[in-house]
Amino acid sequence: MLAYALTIFLSAFLLFQIQPLIGKAILPWFGGAPAVWTTCMLFFQLILLAGYAYAHGVASRLTPRVQRRLHVALLALAVAGLLAAAVFWKSPVLPGPGLKPADPEHPVLRILGVLAACVGLPYFLLSTTGPLLQAWFARTHPGVSPYRLYALSNVGSLLALVTYPFVVEPSLTLHTQAVLWAAGFALFAAGCAFCAGRFAGAREANGWPAGEAAAREAAPPSAGICALWFALSACASMMLLATTNQLCQEVAAIPFLWVLPLCLYLLSFILCFDNDRFYRRAVFGPAMTVGMGTAALVLNQGFLVPLRSQVIVYAFALFAVCMVCHGELARIKPGPRHLTSFYLMVSAGGAAGGLFVGVVAPRVFDGFWEYHLGLFLAGALAVVVLALDRNSWLRAGRPWPALAVLLGAAVLWVAVREARAWDAVVSFFHNALATPRQGALAAGALLLAAAALAATRAVWWRRGRPYFAAACLALGLTMIAVVLWADIEDFRSDAVLVTRNFYGVLTVEEENRLIPDTHLLKLRHGRIVHGFQYQSPARRLEPTSYYGPTSGVGLAILKHPHRDLGLRIGVVGLGVGTVAAFARLGDTVRFYDINPEVVRLSLGEHRVFTYLADCAGKVEVVQGDARLSLERELAAGRPQGFDVLAIDAFSSDSIPVHLLTREAVAVYLAHLSKPDGILAVHISNRYLNLQPVVKGLADAFRCDASLMDTESNGVFWGSTWVLLSPQGDVLQRSGIDEDADDLVADKAVRLWTDDYSNLIQVVKK
Repeated sequence: MLAYALTIFLSAFLLFQIQPLIGKAILPWFGGAPAVWTTCMLFFQLILLAGYAYAHGVASRLTPRVQRRLHVALLALAVAGLLAAAVFWKSPVLPGPGLKPADPEHPVLRILGVLAACVGLPYFLLSTTGPLLQAWFARTHPGVSPYRLYALSNVGSLLALVTYPFVVEPSLTLHTQAVLWAAGFALFAAGCAFCAGRFAGAREANGWPAGEAAAREAAPPSAGICALWFALSACASMMLLATTNQLCQEVAAIPFLWVLPLCLYLLSFILCFDNDRFYRRAVFGPAMTVGMGTAALVLNQGFLVPLRSQVIVYAFALFAVCMVCHGELARIKPGPRHLTSFYLMVSAGGAAGGLFVGVVAPRVFDGFWEYHLGLFLAGALAVVVLALDRNSWLRAGRPWPALAVLLGAAVLWVAVREARAWDAVVSFFHNALATPRQGALAAGALLLAAAALAATRAVWWRRGRPYFAAACLALGLTMIAVVLWADIEDFRSDAVLVTRNFYGVLTVEEENRLIPDTHLLKLRHGRIVHGFQYQSPARRLEPTSYYGPTSGVGLAILKHPHRDLGLRIGVVGLGVGTVAAFARLGDTVRFYDINPEVVRLSLGEHRVFTYLADCAGKVEVVQGDARLSLERELAAGRPQGFDVLAIDAFSSDSIPVHLLTREAVAVYLAHLSKPDGILAVHISNRYLNLQPVVKGLADAFRCDASLMDTESNGVFWGSTWVLLSPQGDVLQRSGIDEDADDLVADKAVRLWTDDYSNLIQVVKK
């Protein structure tokens, strides 16, 4: 048994160590977008499904000796593949430079392709280990439950995730991590081959031990039970990825925020499948109700809620939902005879949840509404589970739990009623008949509610009591759904345009429409405003927001020694194009941006922002990841010779990490004019203190550095810029540093490189 336990534990550890490792490695190739991690999770779930399908087919159709030969051959092939990758790519799992995307088109397919090439077969074999070795164990150890091994595998997974952001990432480079992971995989392959040999030698017949006669004769699970396995797993998976999106869009796509939701997800698996006593409906049913309500309230308040509170609330809601879903899964799990089919349905549900969040939701939703939908579906699924269980309090007709849910929903209703979102709810119902889309949604909701009540009466009627409890639950769930819908309508209420793609949600909002002098449009990415433009002809070319004349980038341009000779200005991150307002006749402004929707808002006949069209100088736009585009220009012998190069690319509220590494800064400096080029780095951030990072980069390249920290004064917002001068004393000669502070670091951090970065150490307290 020890060999099985160690092999399963190691496979789970490796399975979840490779996820943040490979995700972090390819993040720079796709603009540092949070959707990179979501897509990685989708890949891992799909491969997990394939692995479970393989385990189910092999365990149910092949003899033990054939199983051993097939599996050992695949393990040997995977080890050989890692060795070949180490030779050709200089790393056993990290992708080679030939896999870098040439353009920003089809990022999801490109990410899936890169992952398949790098870790496809090893990850597939790791995925098969849990169900396959448990099936082998069940046949060689009759009478001993294999589900404890499943809990053990989740312990290994959890340990891998917890150690990555706090031990592995701060201590080891990506290359070292890859080498150690490959060595661990070789050790796992040896352990798995040993278990295969023991299994094949123990029993050659393709059958179950005599002691398992009852399991052998048991009927397979019904279609309804299989559907419930699928639905519970899909709901938990959907909430996992939706919560990850919700967190990463507000802060940064960093391993810690990837890992936290996944740790809670796995912890619920461990508790629910290790022992039945850890899951109690009386505890986690109310906990899920509280989690749903508080999450809905935080969604409604948005960025007004402190980061720590947001993380706690979203994490609590996720854990409560996962405990309910996985607890109910454990409660209706089959005997060992149908173990592989159970895991197959669970993995299929997980993959379905991942497909919905990673592929379907960005195409059908114009915002991150999958989180709202996930909360509602979790509540609805909990009601279905109670309805199907003959021993549940709902079927017994006890009204008090349902009344408690209704009371909580009413409290939430009142809390939201005091907020502006309530106006959106009233407006929605007021205009339901006038607006076809809203009218159809309202009619569908009413029909669905009527059908649910009719079904409730038909199925659960027993002396009137179950019907009353079910009606209370239905009303409470409906009230929560209205609150969630209110947040969506509130988000849209001021929007002129809402669009979503792989890189996030963009919203164009309008203010002061009836006041011509202050009428403006602003661009929001997620919940963060990335600039605005006045609409009156007299003010359309005024610089605004983070780009005032006294901001770091404003001073770098306005006081540059070559200002009267014609400047060449580079900008990484288009935003609304505000930097173009500083350009004069004879100047050239070259923007780099990976998001085609951002470019579309400033170019073409349907443009919304006109800074680029109204610019007095020449404007150039390069679409694609800025770092990759700049690297290609250098490789082609076309350094741009920028007098000022501004690094201003943000994903919601955080600059992508790959734009602040030693290799990235080397590329920027190679594109600056000599000797008076200025590199301007925008480091304004609510959650991260990036001064120590930029200070380390300035010291590494021996650059003069000045910190420009300005306060908000209405039109111009507070911003923090760092200006770097790699040669000469341009900051002193131009007088720019007269308005600046010295760049100092309140703590030392290790120099960030493409092979090493650690955001945990720069999170603000």
